[in-house]
Amino acid sequence: MANLNLFDYIHGITTLTFVLLSIIIGIRLLTKYKTLKRKEIITVGLAWIFLSSAWWGSSFSFLSILIANYEFEELLFFSLANLFIPVALVCWIYSFSHIIYPNSEKKITIPFLVISAIYEVILIILLLNPSSYPEYIGEIRDEFYYSPGILTLVFQLLSVLITIITGYMFSYKSLKATDKKVKWKGRFLVIAFTLFIVGALFDALIPMDEITVVIVRSILILSAIFYYLGFLLPDRLAELLGAIEK
Repeated sequence: MANLNLFDYIHGITTLTFVLLSIIIGIRLLTKYKTLKRKEIITVGLAWIFLSSAWWGSSFSFLSILIANYEFEELLFFSLANLFIPVALVCWIYSFSHIIYPNSEKKITIPFLVISAIYEVILIILLLNPSSYPEYIGEIRDEFYYSPGILTLVFQLLSVLITIITGYMFSYKSLKATDKKVKWKGRFLVIAFTLFIVGALFDALIPMDEITVVIVRSILILSAIFYYLGFLLPDRLAELLGAIEK
């Protein structure tokens, strides 16, 4: 088995926890389409699932090492960590425009779809050229710690920035609603997007050790929980918050 130290285990377990929770939450949102019959719920769920894909390479490589003593090759690792980010962006932008600007849904979504498609083509070309990895795609350090290259880092940062801005716009509209439950959903979404941007920035910018990695992953895990509550606030919790009468 790969020579994993304490930090590797903590990093791997906390990252895998965040990813699995995000996938479960996304699937939970997807299943709600059957009862709610709102197609944006599908893309809201997919957006969060694929937003967590930035950590798929690290988490699934760690899981693979534990189960099969197999370290992901660079192509598989980088593909998991990068190919689905554009999908997440398009899914979120569609959800945002469908709910906030329904009359301009196509005008808003199509440009992002085109840009994301172009990026995907460039990314795939570079993924098939290993010599481009260090500069444009990134490097794997300490078994499964991913350091993005210039191309992937810029696209990830822009995607996070766009998601946060539109997320706050979406939340603000909910906060202005007269319905108390909708207002609480808006509050939870503000918390979710704030925690996500803090967690993502800390993950990219601060040195990681056994303590900081737990703090950062905990922030990301909380962001996933609040994201879920922002779209599917259970009636029981809404009652406790005074959002609906018993």
